Amino acid sequence: MKFQSTKKLGPISVGHRQWRDEGHCAFVHGYGRYIQFTFEGKLDERQWVMDFGDLRDIKAWLEKEWDHRVLIASDDPQLDNIQKMHDLGIMNMNIMDVDKGWGPGIEASCKFVYDHVQPLIDVKTDHRVKITRIEIWEHERNSAVYTVE
Repeated sequence: MKFQSTKKLGPISVGHRQWRDEGHCAFVHGYGRYIQFTFEGKLDERQWVMDFGDLRDIKAWLEKEWDHRVLIASDDPQLDNIQKMHDLGIMNMNIMDVDKGWGPGIEASCKFVYDHVQPLIDVKTDHRVKITRIEIWEHERNSAVYTVE
């Protein structure tokens, strides 16, 4: 028998640029992103899969990484120019390492979140709970999902 629970965080105001797009997504733009985690594991002594009250540090980490930041791919050909804007205080950016499978869009952002949050969940639950799914919405009609078997 498997137990699952979900927690949704957000919105977090974040911008990004999809430089490989030939359309309007190549421009810096942003959304209020929501992030939903699906946790799976054995129930604890309270009969909970995950203690949602113990996720404050994860919410704080997400806000530090994304809130009022512009996510830029590490291979963006305009990275030097964008870095200058960051250095001048015009924008606050976060470079997403594409070699790790991360990126500014919601699909690769799901993996970024998973790679950083699952180790925290392992510690919090003594490896009792796994994240099996992360879904990120950029708005009410568009989302991406990252699942782990």
